Formats: sequence, C-alpha cells, structure tokens
Amino acid sequence: MNDSLLLERRDGVLWITLNRPKSMNAMNEEMFGALTTLFEALPDDSAVRAVVLRGAGADFSSGGDLKDIGPVLELPPAERTAALSALVRSSAGRLFLAMDRVPQPILLSARGHVIGAAVQMAAVADLVIASETARFSIPQVKLAHTVDHGESFHLPRKVGLARAMEICLLGDRIAAADAARFGLVNWVVADTELDGRTEELASRLAAAPPVALRGMKQLLKASAGNAIETQFAAESDMIGRCVATEDFVEAIRAFSQKRRPTFVGR
Repeated sequence: MNDSLLLERRDGVLWITLNRPKSMNAMNEEMFGALTTLFEALPDDSAVRAVVLRGAGADFSSGGDLKDIGPVLELPPAERTAALSALVRSSAGRLFLAMDRVPQPILLSARGHVIGAAVQMAAVADLVIASETARFSIPQVKLAHTVDHGESFHLPRKVGLARAMEICLLGDRIAAADAARFGLVNWVVADTELDGRTEELASRLAAAPPVALRGMKQLLKASAGNAIETQFAAESDMIGRCVATEDFVEAIRAFSQKRRPTFVGR
C-alpha cells in the first residue's frame, strides 16, 4: 500500500486515512486505485466488521486532484472528451461502485474541507460524523463541468432532489450544521471531540452481530428500488438468516439473563 493511505486494522474495524495533508488530501490516480483495491476486497473480508474513512490533518479531502487532468487540457476537444471519459470510468467509477457494494457499514469522519469527490464519499457512506469545522461543497459547475463521481445518483437519494439541486447548481460551501439539517451528516461535534466520538461509534459498530448488521444495511439500501411486497419478502428471508446464527441465540439468552452479549460473527 502506498503512503497516500494509512491503514490500521483494530478490533474488527478497518481504519482508512487519506494521507496527503499538504495537498488537503486531494485524491490522485494512485489514491483512487489504492482505495478501489481496498473496497473491492472488503465483501470477502469477514474479519472487518466496520470501516472508518477519515483524512489526515485539518481537512478530510479537497476531492479529485486537478493536477491529474493537466495534460488533458492540451488535447483537441474530441481527444479531451475521450481521455476524460476514460479517466472517470477507470478511477472514480470503479471506486464508488466498489464503495456502494461494501456490505460492512462505512463511517466517514470529516473535518475541514470536504469537496467534490469527497462529498460523494459522504453520500455513499452509511454514517457521517463531522467536526464543526467541516465545509461541504460540490464546485463542478463553477469549473464548467458536471458531477462525475456518482453524485447525481447518491446525493438525491441521501438529501432529496431539492437539496441536491441546491448543492450542485450553486456550488456553495455548506456548513456542517446545514449538512446535518440536509441529511448528509448524522452528527456534528466540536473539533476536539471528533476523534473520540468516531472511535466510540466505530467500536459500537464492530461490537454488533455482523450478520444482522450487514443484513440491516442490505435491506435499507435495497428498499429504494423495491415494491413493498418485495421488501417484505426480503425482510422475511433476512431474518431467517439471522435466526440461524449463533449470535441470535446468544442475543436472546443475554437479554433474558440481563448481561452483555458476546457475538462471534456466525
């Protein structure tokens, strides 16, 4: 793994830290590739119960590194179109499809700038905690292009169409409190509390029964495209899978015995 990412596996949690603080953690092709490799492998990694995504330094991320497209600007229009389209599909496209398919809950912890592709990360994440210093923006329209990381799919589903229009058409910076009001962020805390609260939330996710946790995420994500009959059937199937686990028996016994359960993941 390259130095642009710091990885730590601890107590069932995979901690991923974007590590280019001098560049506000701008995501270059190398980082996109490394993140994609990580997220594509997670569905088969039973040891990871939860994922935390954060940035080193004062900012979460300024989004895609515009230095990567510098050479493309010199190309004629048709070649420029082909080159940018190929770049989007091979980098951002692969990464965010992989993130969307991860069965483990993803907790994103942000402070400072959260721009462009970084906002898409927040939209894809299952839970988002932000420092009061966090500022969210999708400035593509100000740079004469449209969203290109999947924002047009995930953002309206997370904040609603009207808010997504506001964020994308105006390109303004959104304060953490407003991002929470819009539904992009779950919790806003003082900057000094961000790391501690992130640890607490990650520990709670990792301590939960993983079959039920993954199943709950799967049901909620599928519901947007399902008819109610299909969703009821999916719930019936999923609870059947949970009931068959040792963790279900342990949970009911622990509840009856008024003690803390210990889940083994099966």
